[in-house]
Amino acid sequence: MEKQVLIDRLCSRPGKTGRVNAKCVECIYDERAAGYGTWRQQTEACTATTCPLWAIRPLSEGKKDEDELCE
Repeated sequence: MEKQVLIDRLCSRPGKTGRVNAKCVECIYDERAAGYGTWRQQTEACTATTCPLWAIRPLSEGKKDEDELCE
């Protein structure tokens, strides 16, 4: 899916979560990076720990559990 289309789709969701997800996609997702996974996998792998959104970035359920253990 084209990056801007994905951002627009995420922004159209109600609440803050869609907009947070859209910002993470805008920042880190590269749809041309073959082998680096989906937008969610790429945002899960984000290393920008100083970003204000890092702690609430999109994570899969299994990754949320792992992330809580690291804190």
